[in-house]
Amino acid sequence: MTEVQKIVYEGLMGFYESHKGGPFLGSQLVEYMEPIFKRAGLREETAVSGQHILVVRDDAAGDFVLFSPFMRELRRIYPGAHITLFASDRNAELARCCPYIDNILIKNFERDSGSFWEIYPMLARHAVEQFVPYHFDLAFAGRLGLKSASVLLMYMGGAKRRVTYTQNRPKADGTMVDVGWDDLISIPVPILNKLESDVDRDLYILEYILQLPIADRHLELWTLASDREAARQAVEPLLGKKNIKRLYTVMPCTSEAFRQWPVERFIEMLKVIMKREKDLGLVLMGGKGDAPRTETVAKAFPGRALSLAGKLPFRVSAEVVGLTEKYIGDDTALMHIAAAKKVPVLTTFPYPAELGLRPMSVPIRFQPYQVPSVILLPPKAAGDKCRLSHGTGCSVAAGPHCILGITVEKMLDGYKRLNKCIEEGRTASLVLK
Repeated sequence: MTEVQKIVYEGLMGFYESHKGGPFLGSQLVEYMEPIFKRAGLREETAVSGQHILVVRDDAAGDFVLFSPFMRELRRIYPGAHITLFASDRNAELARCCPYIDNILIKNFERDSGSFWEIYPMLARHAVEQFVPYHFDLAFAGRLGLKSASVLLMYMGGAKRRVTYTQNRPKADGTMVDVGWDDLISIPVPILNKLESDVDRDLYILEYILQLPIADRHLELWTLASDREAARQAVEPLLGKKNIKRLYTVMPCTSEAFRQWPVERFIEMLKVIMKREKDLGLVLMGGKGDAPRTETVAKAFPGRALSLAGKLPFRVSAEVVGLTEKYIGDDTALMHIAAAKKVPVLTTFPYPAELGLRPMSVPIRFQPYQVPSVILLPPKAAGDKCRLSHGTGCSVAAGPHCILGITVEKMLDGYKRLNKCIEEGRTASLVLK
């Protein structure tokens, strides 16, 4: 460690030793650490032209795709800044191709959740090792999570000004609860009570602090020409056949079991579609662990389906989606990649329609963005606990639960509605209950 890193790390661990086991208050950490940051030279102002900016986006791949307009706008607003992106290893492939950054740091620790004092030393070590050397003038984090590790990382890393959403959240009666974390944030951005995508919520951070309009909100996907060529080669076994002229992406799997629509229902629905559309081929996508599900679907359509689950690098998989005419599948990162590629989407969410759609509801926050799309919801919650959740909706993580309320007939109706949306040029999500 450099001398500056030693000063900061010893300070952070000194606070840990004197406060661990008790309640954590952001104000106490700020009071303790500000004199130490000053002693280390991390509060000295620098010229705007040499501004160093940190962006913390260390979550899932779908969130990262939705964040792409933020990165583009940040570079437009700060053309001369040196921008460093801290990204999850899950997004490393895409992040390394981002044209709007000067440097990338990859999250190299396994978890950032658990009891607060349990993860504090780990976060302190990584913030000091990865962030302190850059003397960041400004830091952004896009996560909406409560008591998010990204808030601590920005502060522990010594960034002078830290911008993210307020950690104070409303209770059911509308009153605000102060959780004591906004002291760690220089500019706490208010959470608007609006039905809008996380794309627009991310961009609102810039709108709020700068009071400037956003120039462009479209999603981007960062890949290489070699990825596009590899994608074309990957689907050649299907497109090389005389009877197949068009391809659909089919994603009958997702990382969380409660979001998986049954593979048998995918097959039943696709049989109806394939019987009518004789020139159609199916590309089954997924990770390595999804291969049994995708191969089950592929076997149901011999000669007209290809399982690529777990066989391609992530950027190549993304470009395969871009070669298809529609995305039919579960709520996954590839769904958002389809939207970025302007591929129409038919998808399912395990969010019971009876709960009503609210600003933090998953079908609102993570809807396919600016592309013809139809979202199918189960009409009713399958259990009492699920009726209490207005975020993810279904509360049973072990396997398909509320999502079982979406029938094959309803999905086929959604397919018809999607075709109509395409004909009409709609670019907003249609939610079917």
